[in-house]
Amino acid sequence: MLDRLVTLLPPGAREALRTLAARRPARQPGGEATILPGLDTRPAPMAPLHPPAAINDNPLQALHEAVERDLRASGHLR
Repeated sequence: MLDRLVTLLPPGAREALRTLAARRPARQPGGEATILPGLDTRPAPMAPLHPPAAINDNPLQALHEAVERDLRASGHLR
């Protein structure tokens, strides 16, 4: 893909890329690229996630209690 991209560049840009590539030092096998010496780039350990405490497991409980109270008051339930 890069070969096709290079063919679209003017000859002067091609020569500039060749000189930049020639100046770049070759990577040594097994060597790691470092941003800063002594900088640990590993991510920090994550804190464990805990689900929030249950506030109301049945949101219709208040409605059920009100209906039951009204049915008992009207005599439909004993």
